[in-house]
Amino acid sequence: MTRRPMREPGEASRSQSVREQLTHPVIDCDGHVQEYLPAVEPFLREAMGQPLFDRYRQRGTEMARILGSGSPAERMRHGLPQSAWWATPARNTLDLATAVLPRLLVERMGELGIDFAVLYGSKSLGSAAPDDDELRQALCRGWNSFYAETYRPFARHLTVAAIIPMHTPAEAIAELEHAKALGLKVAVIPEGVYRRIPEPLAGHASPFLMPGQTHWFDTFGLDSTHDYDPVWATFERLGFAVTAHGGIGQIAPNNFTSTTSYSYNHIGALAEKMYHQAKSLFMSGVTRRFPQLPIGVLECGVNWATTLMTDMVEHWEKRNGTAIHELSPDAIDWSLLVGLLEKHGEGLVPEGRHRADLEADARLLPATGAPPAHLDDWRFVDAADEHELVSLFADHFYFGCEADDRTLAFAFSPALPKTLRPIFSSDIGHWDVTDMASTLAEAWDLVEDGLLTQEQFRAFVHDNPRSMLTAVAPDFFVGTAVEA
Repeated sequence: MTRRPMREPGEASRSQSVREQLTHPVIDCDGHVQEYLPAVEPFLREAMGQPLFDRYRQRGTEMARILGSGSPAERMRHGLPQSAWWATPARNTLDLATAVLPRLLVERMGELGIDFAVLYGSKSLGSAAPDDDELRQALCRGWNSFYAETYRPFARHLTVAAIIPMHTPAEAIAELEHAKALGLKVAVIPEGVYRRIPEPLAGHASPFLMPGQTHWFDTFGLDSTHDYDPVWATFERLGFAVTAHGGIGQIAPNNFTSTTSYSYNHIGALAEKMYHQAKSLFMSGVTRRFPQLPIGVLECGVNWATTLMTDMVEHWEKRNGTAIHELSPDAIDWSLLVGLLEKHGEGLVPEGRHRADLEADARLLPATGAPPAHLDDWRFVDAADEHELVSLFADHFYFGCEADDRTLAFAFSPALPKTLRPIFSSDIGHWDVTDMASTLAEAWDLVEDGLLTQEQFRAFVHDNPRSMLTAVAPDFFVGTAVEA
C-alpha cells in the first residue's frame, strides 16, 4: 500500500470519491480487528473457568507466541522462523485505533468507501491450534462470545467471523451451533491441523518425508483422518459460508523457514496454505456433495488458483478413471516393443542381445509402482467432462484478493476455461495497509490502468462477495446498510 496522502480538512478521500461514482455497494470480505485485550479477557475467563484461564495466561496467547520467537541467535540455534515483529499500523495511528474501535471504524466507512465489512481476528490468530482439547475449544468459544457481544451494536455495517476449531467434526459442529446462537453470521476454519503419523518409519523412510518426521498436515478433505461431511452439512444448514484464513490454526509446515527474514517467509505463504486446502477439499468431492455451499479462501490472491484449475484439468484428462488405463502396463504390446528394440536399438542395445534378454529389458522400461486401491484419483469429483470439472471448482470457490493485487485480473483472463471469483479483501488493520482510506481507490486503479473493466470491478467488490455470503443465507444482509 502507498503511504497515506495528506488531505485538507473536510476533503474527501480518493476511496470516497470512487464510491460516490459507483452504482452498487462495496462489500469488504476480509478486514481485521485489533483486539483490546482488557475487554477480551473477561470473555475468555468465563469460557475457560479460572484454573484454565490462569494456565492460558501463563502460556500466553497464540499470537504472542508467534511474534515472540526468540533472539536472532536462538532462532538460528533452534530453527525458529522470523515472524512479523512489527505487524500493525504505527505512524498512521488513526488507522491503528480504527482497527481497535468498531465505533470509529463505522464512523470512517464513508471515508473508506466501504458499505459493509466482514472482519477477522488478529490477536485470536492461532486459537484453533492448541493440541489441548479443553483449551482450544474454550479459546474459540471465548473469542466468539467477545466478537458477538462487542460488534452486535454495529451489525448494520460490520460482522466478525466466528473461529471454528476443526481437530474433530464434533467440536466444529458444537462451535458452529454456538456461533449461530450468538448471532454471528460468518465462520472461519483453520488451514489444517497436525496429525501424528501412527507408525513413523525409522531409517530408510520415504524421500517425501522430512528426516524424523512424526506428523502430517490434515486439510479436512482428501485422506483426512475424519469424515468432515457432517461439518459441511452444518455450515450449510446454519447458513454459514465456509471461509478459511491462514493463521487461524497451526502454521502449515514448510511455509516459514527463514530464521532471519520475515518477508521471505511471508511471500507466497498464504497462497501456499490455501492452495493445499482448496485442492484437498475439491479433490475429496466437497463441491460435488454440497453444491450449494460456497468456500472462501482468504488473503491469498487468485493467481495461484488459475494454475491450480488448469493443472487439475490437465491431470484429469490423463488420469481420470477411464484415461488412466491408457497408462497401464497391461496395455503394452510387449511383442511390438521388443521388435522395435531389435529394429531401432543400434548403438543402444548391445549387439547379439538375446530376445529373451530383450524381453526382460523391456519389462524394466515402464515407470511403475504400487498402485492405490482405487485407480481413479478423481472419483470423488465425479465429473462427466472437462466443463463439469471446471464448473465444480470455479463456481464454488471464492478467492480473497487485496486491493493493490494486480494479479486479480488473472481471474478474468480469456486463457482460463472459466472465470474465477475474486472477492475484495482489504486487510485493513494489518501492516500491509498503511492507509485504510486508500484501499478501494487502489482497487479502482486497476480499472483506470485497463486491467479490469467496470463490470469486473463490480464483480470483485460487490457481486462475488454478495454471492458468497448469501448462497446458503439469503437473508444475510437483512438489516444491514446493503440490504437493498
